[in-house]
Amino acid sequence: MPWQSARRQVEAAAPGSLLIPQPDADQMLLEARVMAALAWRRITTLHPWGIEYVDPRSDRLLIRFEADPVERRDPEETQALDLAEALLPRADEYGDIQGVPGARTHVEGGQVMLRMLDTSASVTLLGLDPDAWLRAVDVQDRQMGAYGMTPCHRDVPALWHPAERPYRRPGRRGTAASAWLTSGLLRRVGLIRTLGAPLAVTGWLGHHERGGGERWIIDPTFAEGSGTTGHRRLLALLAAPSWGLPLASVDEHCTCHLPPGYSDQCTTVAAGLAERPGVLEVRAIQRHGDRLKRIQKHRPATFAAQQQLALSVPAWVDRWLERSGSTTSEVPDGAVTNLR
Repeated sequence: MPWQSARRQVEAAAPGSLLIPQPDADQMLLEARVMAALAWRRITTLHPWGIEYVDPRSDRLLIRFEADPVERRDPEETQALDLAEALLPRADEYGDIQGVPGARTHVEGGQVMLRMLDTSASVTLLGLDPDAWLRAVDVQDRQMGAYGMTPCHRDVPALWHPAERPYRRPGRRGTAASAWLTSGLLRRVGLIRTLGAPLAVTGWLGHHERGGGERWIIDPTFAEGSGTTGHRRLLALLAAPSWGLPLASVDEHCTCHLPPGYSDQCTTVAAGLAERPGVLEVRAIQRHGDRLKRIQKHRPATFAAQQQLALSVPAWVDRWLERSGSTTSEVPDGAVTNLR
């Protein structure tokens, strides 16, 4: 968030309270489904998933999206077009839903609002021009219609479309059980920036864990120079008591000690505490050598802009996290499928 805005919120927080409030069940489920829809962006972005910052409230979430890509090779590579395709619910010929089931968007007070039917849950999509958003929705509806997709949000704007009704109850395949993790990751997306501006971040659903819940995988990719403890810093921040998630690391495969070229990836698996179902797998990647040169050559303007966004994290942060910032609670044996 902008520095002064973040500072005011921290100063206004009650002593001992969580800096990132916990949403109610409906809000959490909406955010989890939004995060799932955003997890694999189809456009090039500077910030993680194209999100400059989030402003999490107990009853709603504000997401500030960045402007259109720095360098576009396709005229349809815009935030509005990509988000309209990713978020709005459309049913295919088999009745499966693409987008967020039950979600409807409206322009309210000059802002694009996404609301969940029959609930008070909402996500405000900041950074989008309302007129550009409405045009993008029309374009995507026509294009998806040509592919045989049914726009649920347009056919039944105020009610659940028949294809959406199976999603009215949140208990589909572990989605609701691990919504705390997916929603919580969206509310803490800015923590990825503590390692620098990522070259790319994608996410996807791995598999369903024994005992319920989902395994979510993210792979923040950085240029060389984040340091050998970058992936550990990220997990420590994600699990910090005052602002993090109830997570504890259960497995790690680190390649930082290996010579360049052997492997670019360090993988850490963290499971929910207090029998919370759901697992987060972070595959932190550092690009260097010829791989980094190819990225620099392929999108030079994007790479240059990302380097300007990099944050300088002082060394004491890592010392503080190592000493007291990360949780040390234990996870029961067998709560998570082994990494390898």
